[in-house]
Amino acid sequence: MIYGNRSIYDRGLRTHQEHARRFGYPVSVLRKPIMSGTYSKCAILLSEMLRELEKPPGERLEWLFWFDSDSVLMNANMPLEVFLPPPRLSEVHLLLTKDWNGLNNGVYFIRVNEWSVRLISATISYHVLNPDVPLAWQDQSALKMLVDEHEYFSKHVVYCPLRWFNAYMRSPDALQPNPDSPDHLQVHPGDLLVHFPGTPSEHLDQTLSPYLEIAENHVSEWEPPLEQTGYTEITKDFWDQIN
Repeated sequence: MIYGNRSIYDRGLRTHQEHARRFGYPVSVLRKPIMSGTYSKCAILLSEMLRELEKPPGERLEWLFWFDSDSVLMNANMPLEVFLPPPRLSEVHLLLTKDWNGLNNGVYFIRVNEWSVRLISATISYHVLNPDVPLAWQDQSALKMLVDEHEYFSKHVVYCPLRWFNAYMRSPDALQPNPDSPDHLQVHPGDLLVHFPGTPSEHLDQTLSPYLEIAENHVSEWEPPLEQTGYTEITKDFWDQIN
């Protein structure tokens, strides 16, 4: 979702669009709100999900990949498929990550199927059906409630390491690690992207610019091919441990 004329968001979007062109992924962007607050995020996901489910099974996308507008695609050589569960784990429908606040849904994968339609629909309606439950982060908090409290949803969810596809910033210049943040939450050269949740709007240009310059200039250290990143082995080892 990108509303209005904020060039920093469009610069970030272009890094994702270039990555998508390389791998043949379609990209959808919501330019006008559909619902209040961040619930538009659920609405556009649901719209895309239903559009895919209208197609014959062999023509559908199998997964959707949501990325917030305050993210920068850092390694355009990294295919999204490397993070997905193997075929034997066909009951895994949602890949999430956690930070120090718990679940963060700024970047995640969701399978195209009826279960996902139910989850997104339940997230949209949660605050209406549970008006006395405080939701600090609107759709994110509602999603957390659903996957934490309802087995129907929780048994199909896997939390992946944050660095895989939702890594956070390092130091402001992007060249040095941040000693005040856990290393496993920080983006490293070769990682897919960097996300900036909680960054005040007035600081976005200054905070994102060092990372955008790296991505736009395709700095080779940050764009190794998949086989040099170790992610093929890392993700395989992770999924091998999931029953």
